[in-house]
Amino acid sequence: MLGVKIDHATYVQENLEQQLRFLDNQLWDLEQVMQRLNSLSSMDGVLEGLRKQRTQLEESHRTLDRMAQCLNKIILYYNSCENRICDYAQQEAVTYKRHVIGTSSLQNISDLLRFVV
Repeated sequence: MLGVKIDHATYVQENLEQQLRFLDNQLWDLEQVMQRLNSLSSMDGVLEGLRKQRTQLEESHRTLDRMAQCLNKIILYYNSCENRICDYAQQEAVTYKRHVIGTSSLQNISDLLRFVV
């Protein structure tokens, strides 16, 4: 059976999922830091910078999430199409009848010749 190797696409999709988990952890850590800094005085400038960083991280997270979902759908659609093609090809398989050619021994030829004469 012919098929396209999609191992690399699967690897990239798994890598995107790992990056998403990493960004989730980073966002959680950033939120914890912002909550702690919020209680301190004179941290308004620092908190504003952290809010901008959080916005950028959230946008990166959304982009990676969309990419991972898209790649996951591509892999699923490819596998589905390949399976349908293989199923169709198996339905259209041409079977050839086997012709049996017999051979016989010439030891009993004298018996045959008796009837001919």
